Amino acid sequence: MDFYEAVRRRRTVREFLDEDVDFDVVRRILEAGNAAPTWNHNRNWSYIILRTPEEKERAFAQARKTADKFDAEKYLSAPRPYPTTLGQKMYAHAMPRQYTMLASAPYVVVPVFKSKGLNGEYVSKLNPFATIWCVVENILLAAAAEGLNCSLRIPLNEEHDIVKQALKVPPTYMIPAFIGVGHPDPAEHRLEQCEADLDKQLRFGRWKR
Repeated sequence: MDFYEAVRRRRTVREFLDEDVDFDVVRRILEAGNAAPTWNHNRNWSYIILRTPEEKERAFAQARKTADKFDAEKYLSAPRPYPTTLGQKMYAHAMPRQYTMLASAPYVVVPVFKSKGLNGEYVSKLNPFATIWCVVENILLAAAAEGLNCSLRIPLNEEHDIVKQALKVPPTYMIPAFIGVGHPDPAEHRLEQCEADLDKQLRFGRWKR
């Protein structure tokens, strides 16, 4: 598949078909992740692969609680002094699926990167975090090139440490996201997307034109 076609095909999905994925395909996707740039010339990344319902339930019990307590209808019908935004509609669609979009995927990839913690005092101190997200993007694009798509959940607050303990991740590593990989369900409701206007985003020489 052409690279730009893969970029256009890549989208976040939250409902998968009940269809197996060959693990050799997952390996190719992760090899693409390993081709990402790294800040210290070391690829201090590992990948935990979850396949069984029991493994996913153990890892994502907190995500299930978050999804179960969210009332999308109540959220959307709450009084606001402005029309419901596209972002709010997307949030209402996504939150009830925070567990199922992982549990229903044939594979869930949990990338981990070597870092005891995050220090945002200077941008350069976030290098380990920045490079693992280069890995994640490669994984998303490679999945699209394979005719698959991914769900993506970023751990919320204490959820990071809960999942880290459940998966027995060493204390010197962190988890940026959970990635479900599978065949997207074509019947999933697709919300309108915000289209960026590149001409309005460009700045030449400095911010102010």
